Amino acid sequence: MKKTAEKVTAVIELKITPAKDTGFAKIAERVAKFPEVDACFLMSGAYDLLVFVTGNSLQDVAHFVSAELSTIDGVLSTATHFMLKTYKAKGLLAEFGRDKRLPIV
Repeated sequence: MKKTAEKVTAVIELKITPAKDTGFAKIAERVAKFPEVDACFLMSGAYDLLVFVTGNSLQDVAHFVSAELSTIDGVLSTATHFMLKTYKAKGLLAEFGRDKRLPIV
């Protein structure tokens, strides 16, 4: 039986310049429309948008950030954080005792 590849999830912080008439909404709506984007939030603090992205590999997500997100007019910077292991998600504890580290490619 063929093993299915696990998806890679990343959290991306975006600093953006708000537009005069639409504020952050125009860029946020554009970012949210990408199929790779699972969620997009306007945030307070050091960055403006928090974006959750899923891809087939670390390289796919990195390419998406560099080719799509960082090239949008008004995006000043990005910071990508890859999720390496889940301990709790959606209120449920993950299984403990089994090593589910990402394979090194």
